[in-house]
Amino acid sequence: MFVAAIDFGTTYSGYAFQARANFKTDPLQNIISNNWESSVPGLSHKTPTCILFDKHQQFHSFGNDAEQKYNALAADGETWNWYFFKRFKMTLYKEEALSRGTVIRDDKGMDMPAMIVFTESLKYLKDHLLKTLERTSVDIKPQDIHWVITVPAIWTDSAKQFMREAAINAEIHTDMISLSLEPEAASLFCRYLPVQRVTGVSQAEIRSFSIGDKYMILDCGGGTVDITVHEIQEDSTLRELAKANGGECGGTQVDEKFISLLNDLFGPDVMEVICQRYRDDYLQLMQSFEIKKRRISPGLSATETIQISASFTDTYKELNNIDIANNPSIPQRLKGKVTFTKDKVRVDADVMKDLFTDVCGEICKQAREFFSSIREHNIDKILMVGGFSESEMLQVKVRETFPRVSLIIPEEAGLAVLKGAVLFGHNPKMITARVCKYSYGIRAFKHFEPGLDPQEKRVVQGDLVLCKDYFSKHATIGQEYKTKEKVYTQEYVPSDASGSKLEVWVYTSPRKHPLYIDEEGSRKIGEISIPLQNTKGKDNPVKVQFVFGDTELKVKVKDTVTGQKKDADFDLLGL
Repeated sequence: MFVAAIDFGTTYSGYAFQARANFKTDPLQNIISNNWESSVPGLSHKTPTCILFDKHQQFHSFGNDAEQKYNALAADGETWNWYFFKRFKMTLYKEEALSRGTVIRDDKGMDMPAMIVFTESLKYLKDHLLKTLERTSVDIKPQDIHWVITVPAIWTDSAKQFMREAAINAEIHTDMISLSLEPEAASLFCRYLPVQRVTGVSQAEIRSFSIGDKYMILDCGGGTVDITVHEIQEDSTLRELAKANGGECGGTQVDEKFISLLNDLFGPDVMEVICQRYRDDYLQLMQSFEIKKRRISPGLSATETIQISASFTDTYKELNNIDIANNPSIPQRLKGKVTFTKDKVRVDADVMKDLFTDVCGEICKQAREFFSSIREHNIDKILMVGGFSESEMLQVKVRETFPRVSLIIPEEAGLAVLKGAVLFGHNPKMITARVCKYSYGIRAFKHFEPGLDPQEKRVVQGDLVLCKDYFSKHATIGQEYKTKEKVYTQEYVPSDASGSKLEVWVYTSPRKHPLYIDEEGSRKIGEISIPLQNTKGKDNPVKVQFVFGDTELKVKVKDTVTGQKKDADFDLLGL
């Protein structure tokens, strides 16, 4: 009856929902997103991705409520036994050995299980959405809602499984969960739009997408950039033409540069006191900067005035016995470009614009490298989506990097992923093919080939001379797979003839033709445990089949003795 999407972002999170009947009438009709209380204009549809737990690690609040409560605690000096997490999403990208036991640190360095932090975040957003639906006076049961959770395209299979398990722990049934890749969701949303705003160097024109169009998607959020390329098929579905790429860079890096600027101006000691004793003042400054950040453009020439609390200048004088205006330690590059009054700091336009230089340069560098790798597709359009895509500093830099390519920016670039995820939930078949990010395979034995296989791989089992640690490949990096495509069925038997189960170790490799599981770049990503029935060992071969083309990797197994087929229990988080 309903599709509900949760866009769990690095900086901000939100949700949207739509009735199936509305989707059938008009896919863009009545996609409803919540209006949150926000002091930052243009962000009322999302709330900060931050969460607060008490001393017993029990959930207290999320979003704006969490920030306000923690600021009040800080003012009273009572934060020491509370756990406050902010911008923690990228833990799942950074952690190579991600498991159910992975811990993350709060702003004071105290550890909590990441699974609890993510579970309670998703549970809050889910419960908030259900309460919003209740207020619509529509009789909706939980089993009538299909949930879609957005994830970056660059995330690993284990990170995706982590998010699914967190959603299950948040009391969403696994059969009612879909994961949507963020650039795909945005592409779907823009595909349904009747027209797009295409920005040029000196003009704007209206142009709609057409059958056969190929375009690169540049999804720039707070913490990540996702880059991929789509083609519109004759039946209006979307086909991925190259494996997604990207990295850890986004709008939060501009915030980090601003914080670094504050440290240069006031000094680390002053900023530490501000963050601990006057946290509410610090938050207000960062919110003020968030507003300024969205207005900064390459054409900015006037000095920017930023309101600051008197606590900043008073604390500086208290610790240094001198007015901030007479600061002798200000870096040479800032002298004459930053001035202070009691409640204001005036910053030269070039200093403000320089906050964007590194991140915009890195995003465009990655985009340029990706664009070069897909030259054979003759791409002439770039679709910019994600919250940071609304920055004119980034838009101009992208335009300078790709002067011969049309830049398409939807009016709701920051909501394109969220609303597109709703559309994906209604019609996941709109994405018909995806490109494999790695080569996938299984650790296996094969017949030893003298002169070809390394001697240290040689093992003897009975009458057989075998090669161990063989990478039995099931899928190839860069290869296109149709949605739900079952590929390369391979038959395996236990190496132990008396075994009652088959243990399958799954590996990825960045190579097209990996030979062994211990080659550079190869990585174990999970395990499959397959119980053997009726007979044992070599009399009970099992067929293993990978299912590619979906947003999540699946494995199917077939017992050749009983003929029984089932989805394998594929554990990517037990390492």
